[in-house]
Amino acid sequence: MSEHLKTLGVTTFSQCGSQGRELFRVNPDVPMLEAMEHASVLLHCAKALALDAALENDGDRYAWAAHYLSEMGKAIIDDLTQGMLVRVAG
Repeated sequence: MSEHLKTLGVTTFSQCGSQGRELFRVNPDVPMLEAMEHASVLLHCAKALALDAALENDGDRYAWAAHYLSEMGKAIIDDLTQGMLVRVAG
């Protein structure tokens, strides 16, 4: 099953500007296992940076990096979830 599941490319992330437009989108057709592995790496780095941010006096740069990495990882998971829901409903 997982060898046929791929990202849809429908999930956007990284709001910017006064209107909060989404700047980036997950690319379509990335195999699920590759996308999940990448999301795991992003979230692992975000977790480490969040800990650094909590322990440092001036940890805001770590916090922002963790925020952006978490946003990217979540977008990948959300896009894969949409693909699974489409497949189940289909």
